[in-house]
Amino acid sequence: MLALPTRLWLPLVGLAVLLFVWAMRRGRVDPAVMMTQRLERDAADLYRRWVQSAFLIVTGNSDFAYLSRTEAIRMLSSWWEVHGPVEHTRTLAGLAAAGRPDNAWDLLRFVLLARLGVAAGWSDDLGSWESIRPIALRLQAAYPDWSTMAQAYVLARRQARDLPPDGTGDDASTTAIRDNIAHLHGGRWRDLPYRLPLEDRRG
Repeated sequence: MLALPTRLWLPLVGLAVLLFVWAMRRGRVDPAVMMTQRLERDAADLYRRWVQSAFLIVTGNSDFAYLSRTEAIRMLSSWWEVHGPVEHTRTLAGLAAAGRPDNAWDLLRFVLLARLGVAAGWSDDLGSWESIRPIALRLQAAYPDWSTMAQAYVLARRQARDLPPDGTGDDASTTAIRDNIAHLHGGRWRDLPYRLPLEDRRG
């Protein structure tokens, strides 16, 4: 069996590696593209589009339900100190009945936590949307418009993080939320009324 000279087989090996990498990249689905597609699919339902337009204040461009299970469990543990489905259910119940007037801080966090539970495998997607509906109605009733609701959330977040209420000491994550709000003002919120009917009219 004839052996190829080194000067010939080394470039061939290199070419094979490049072709393999190219094929892998072509077959790989971009997570950002997949997230956008899932958001658009859900947004075909106006109720879900309204809920998205609320939680995107915090998430920017994603629905926490579509994160990887590993990432969702990490966030639940480090951000919420929620370590399992029982604690998840208990924390949701606490946010839904916080013992104070309805406010964006409690209710929007309920929405975020409910969607994270889907990614963690602790609840199903349809059940999550249905559990959010009464919370969305309460959030809608508590404020006159998108801007007022969003600013209430930001003010409460600053208070929870001991940041100046005027925004002069906002940390990076709060600044990112302000940027999200500005983006929503120029996009989704222009086309979607805050007072959109959210009741389930099926049946």
